[in-house]
Amino acid sequence: LIEFSVQSVTAGIDALGEVTIRLRHDERVYSGYAASTDIIVASAQAYVNALNRLYSAMQNGKLGNDPELSIGSRAGV
Repeated sequence: LIEFSVQSVTAGIDALGEVTIRLRHDERVYSGYAASTDIIVASAQAYVNALNRLYSAMQNGKLGNDPELSIGSRAGV
């Protein structure tokens, strides 16, 4: 884990939080993104998204092709 970021998108009791997570494996960075009113849920979803991207790269043999891979609802996170 090289980055864990939580940003508040809205205010109030039902505030939406965006979470970005970056993982490093074999000199590659894999990012995950999620948003929810529950930052614990968003954090878990973002982490799973990053792990899924890493797993997918391992299964497809693409670990060396992309310097940074991301998954989630925002492109380029």
